[in-house]
Amino acid sequence: MSDIFKCFVFYIVLTVFEVTGIDFTINRENVLLGSTGILTLRCDITETDVETIYNIQIKQLRSSTLSRNNDDDWQRLAFMKISTNDNPTLDSAITPGDKDYVAGGSWDSTTPANTELTLSMNMEKLVCDDARTFKCDLSYYSNSQANKEVSKNSTFTAYVKPQVTSLITRKNGFIVEGMSSSDMATAEVGDELELTCTGNIGSLPGTIIRWHRTSATSHANDFIGYQPPQGTYDEGTAISDNQCGYKRVASIRYNVTAADANRDNNLAFECYVTVSGDPYPGNSYTSENNPRFYTDVNNPSNGVTDSVMSTTDGNGISITAGVIAGIVIGSLIVGAVILAVLKRKRAVTGRNNQHQPTSVSREIDINVSSLSLNTYEQLQNRTDTESRMIYDSLDASANSSGVPHSESQYESLKQRGGTSHTYAGLNQDR
Repeated sequence: MSDIFKCFVFYIVLTVFEVTGIDFTINRENVLLGSTGILTLRCDITETDVETIYNIQIKQLRSSTLSRNNDDDWQRLAFMKISTNDNPTLDSAITPGDKDYVAGGSWDSTTPANTELTLSMNMEKLVCDDARTFKCDLSYYSNSQANKEVSKNSTFTAYVKPQVTSLITRKNGFIVEGMSSSDMATAEVGDELELTCTGNIGSLPGTIIRWHRTSATSHANDFIGYQPPQGTYDEGTAISDNQCGYKRVASIRYNVTAADANRDNNLAFECYVTVSGDPYPGNSYTSENNPRFYTDVNNPSNGVTDSVMSTTDGNGISITAGVIAGIVIGSLIVGAVILAVLKRKRAVTGRNNQHQPTSVSREIDINVSSLSLNTYEQLQNRTDTESRMIYDSLDASANSSGVPHSESQYESLKQRGGTSHTYAGLNQDR
């Protein structure tokens, strides 16, 4: 019984030895896509029964959904065979620049076990779909006078870096922009902010999107961890990108407070992704160049805003609130002056219609709106002088006729403006 068992074990060992007559390895089990470095596939002959090598090949499964047993489902990438003078060669169907493919290795016809075939590629050019199964095929003539073929498969796992792709902010339901500390949005105490972050969360579906907020006690833009209160955070659902990564859309709601208006620096948020655990290097990797949202918070109840509000005219020209207020106040002052001038002009016009002023009085009436008080008094004195000259002339005429004029007649003449009708009236009184 023991002899039969020993023979069975020997058969199994021999079978495994023949099938594993080559050692096919990949220098990295896990490949972080986009990282620098070279991925190398190496096929070494370990079979001691090899007398003559016909060919050695490295192939890749055409699709991860295809069968591994059908030879047509495999694409040859590199090979060595006797008819090519034993040089490692890329297959003619392969474009070397696609992945920076390089075929290498050496052929040792004296000691076939020293023969190896390699294929290297640039990891920065790899994509998720490149992580399909590879295999090495060896066809040889054995020392036992038989043609044999052996194969061995190998593969690697591709995973991606997390990356946040967008951050959209709404203030009270309307989209606002504030991408930097020099290009901030404005907000007031009581406003509701809703921030929606979209990101590729890497290759681990359990990864969530996290948040930072600026410190309220620092003048610098120091971002610290922010844990949204319960009920204000929606972590979203991990959705496969049908490659080797997942996407997630998360959002938070934030009510602007009076403390935000009194903080040492501006209120700002950042969303980011941190992945941890195998296969990431160092068991942790954090997304880079994450988007941010900045806002300057005002408190209307203080009566003073922290920044000058602005509006835009139809041509896109920015006008500050201070300029608008100045325009309004100036318009009110100009309007008041115009009303005062018109009122005074109507009053003067009424007197003129009643008393029919002389040419000097009409000159005062016409120019009263533009004359200073001193100029008006000068013209009035001029009118008085002319009226007295007219009175003196009449008085001299009256004295020669024996009828003197009284001083009250002069005052009457002065009040009536010294018109010709006034003099005619005086002559009738005389």
